[in-house]
Amino acid sequence: MSDAEQVFLRLAYDGTDFHGSVRQVDPQGRHRVRTVESELSAALEGVLGRPVPIRFASRTDAGVHARGQLASIPAPPEIPVDGLRRAVDDRLPPDVTVREAFSVPAGFDVRRDNRGKIYRYTLVQPGRRDPFVDRFAWRTKWRLDPAAMSAAARAFEGRHDFAGLRAADCQAGTTERTIRRIEVDVRRAGEDAFVDVTVEGDAFLKNMVRILVGTLVEVGRGRFDATRARRALDTKDRRDAGPTAPSRGLVLVEVLWPPEHRRQAT
Repeated sequence: MSDAEQVFLRLAYDGTDFHGSVRQVDPQGRHRVRTVESELSAALEGVLGRPVPIRFASRTDAGVHARGQLASIPAPPEIPVDGLRRAVDDRLPPDVTVREAFSVPAGFDVRRDNRGKIYRYTLVQPGRRDPFVDRFAWRTKWRLDPAAMSAAARAFEGRHDFAGLRAADCQAGTTERTIRRIEVDVRRAGEDAFVDVTVEGDAFLKNMVRILVGTLVEVGRGRFDATRARRALDTKDRRDAGPTAPSRGLVLVEVLWPPEHRRQAT
């Protein structure tokens, strides 16, 4: 393995007890809070005996989960890729795991050079609480109309300025993004009825998917009509969009990485 290469780690985590993916301090700056990066950094340092710089493909907020987050590190010459994966995974806590590791040539940036991301938000129709379900979904108070939500979602597809669907503290330099597809699907599992909103795009603003889902929920419960989604885009006014959906229902399903940019998969 060349010293110039990188190793990409595909991570899955239950975000419930994390303050997001990226290392940070608490609002008072008194101590570091628990993040995916802080746990991964400690595991890597335990294996390699030195601090390792980490870069994430996507910054997930507190409480948001992932099945396919990507993180890059400089390739350590002293250990094979799969050996690194297994050694790091053994040192991680139960709510985060390294699912895959592969080598990538120098010069590629895990954040800038990926082909996009797929997020899925899970809603549960009203019913009896279930801790095994509600940890990973938003159990709404309202019966939703998935057909109306799907029709409204079409307005978000394509290239748009999503300035009206981002957090107030979003620091992105540009607010134009491309959503390639939005799918609203219904499924049942036991006593529960689920509505899954899957969104694929090139990149996302802070809280963009959660605000998008909150807007569709307002349509699904009958509080907004189907034209409200277009209005939120046209006015770029946050007040024209719906509320920010709770973080627990959101999962980063996959960061799309070009297979031709891999040197070795495990």
